[in-house]
Amino acid sequence: MSDIQYSKYVSNQYGFELEYPSNWIVKEHSAMFLASFMESNDKNSPSLNVTIQNLEGSTGSDQSMTPKQLLDISIQQIQQINATHIETGSCKIGSNSADFLSYYAPEQKVRNKQCFFIKNNNVFIISYTSSNGEFTKNLPALEHCCKTFKNFEAKGFKYTQMEAFTSSIKSSSSAATYYYQYWVPKTWKSKKESKHQEYTDSSNNLSLVVEVQNKTNTPQVKETKKSTTITNNKHHFHYDVTIEDIHLSLVFTCLENESNSWEPLFERFIADLKIGTSFLESPVYNRFYNFIFKFYVHIPKSFAMDPRSSNFTSLIFLDQDYPMYPIFNITLEDLGAPIKLEQYKDLLLSFYENSVENARIISQDPARIDNYRALRINMDGRDPEIDKDCKVIIQCAVVQRTKGLLLNLRLPKNIFDTAYKKYFYIFPSLVFYN
Repeated sequence: MSDIQYSKYVSNQYGFELEYPSNWIVKEHSAMFLASFMESNDKNSPSLNVTIQNLEGSTGSDQSMTPKQLLDISIQQIQQINATHIETGSCKIGSNSADFLSYYAPEQKVRNKQCFFIKNNNVFIISYTSSNGEFTKNLPALEHCCKTFKNFEAKGFKYTQMEAFTSSIKSSSSAATYYYQYWVPKTWKSKKESKHQEYTDSSNNLSLVVEVQNKTNTPQVKETKKSTTITNNKHHFHYDVTIEDIHLSLVFTCLENESNSWEPLFERFIADLKIGTSFLESPVYNRFYNFIFKFYVHIPKSFAMDPRSSNFTSLIFLDQDYPMYPIFNITLEDLGAPIKLEQYKDLLLSFYENSVENARIISQDPARIDNYRALRINMDGRDPEIDKDCKVIIQCAVVQRTKGLLLNLRLPKNIFDTAYKKYFYIFPSLVFYN
């Protein structure tokens, strides 16, 4: 492996970079990993994997988890799978002092070495998995990954919840009323006037300015223009729409050296902008965007993602109207191999039959999630976490042959019917975008 060539992998959204063997295959968000590097597509191929886990609340107290505590828990977990040849020690990941855990899993007939460090209540893990015979051969690749690892401040949204702004303006030339609507992150501070709106996110040095005004000598047909300018180390993304005598201008500004990280947000501003003579109502919902898997879904304005319970494959939402319960879940996970919808449904049901006491299927019907065939299952039972009788709706689909998509609503029976009246539109609203 001494003469192997390496390529650089960079994740701005998660704030890290490293080098991996150039001839290995890169997979993102596969199973529990942010990035995987595999020697081949064979499921038994040697692989290097990177993941980041939030440890907040993992100790059951306000105290942060220590590396020794994490190592002890990991050893207990691998002992449950009868792991042998367990070794631990210290190592380096980039400039960070780290620990490692190495072991052999006899049932899977693979050897694993996990190198990790804890920073700001997050654990960064680089793991290496291989057959026993190939393990030593590829160890230099793991060592090179660890040596070249760099951690930096993550930039660009992984997710954000947006709200709509809807208004209108009358054309001076035709007297027609034009309605316009755009979406902006809910947490941004706003300053709104009749034809001028400003939004700022000071923590990320971002701003959005939208202006709508009447102009003379403008075309009757709709024209759009996209451009960029750079001033004082700031990158300005411009989008202009002109129709009749009406001109709408959108300017999104970020730091110049972060433009690649924030451009996906600008593209969503453009894609979701509407302007025309058709009447537009202000939505009763917010729109939640997942920039990792590129989809959005409509959710009640009272919803908020729970960052402590969520991870990059599974998002948990709470409702301020029912703060005691985790209400809604969206999971999109790479299952590692092609799977049929009915098989995925059976996997989910086996989980719910174990997590919901006395689980009973009430109905099962065909459905759709975006352009994908789906199944919708209504269940009831008893939720042991809240010790209440509950109702459950599962809507699932298989996306791109290997990814399982799950929308799950679980509520106590006594509030289900009332709450569902403001939740029903969630399931058909999920849309993937390019």
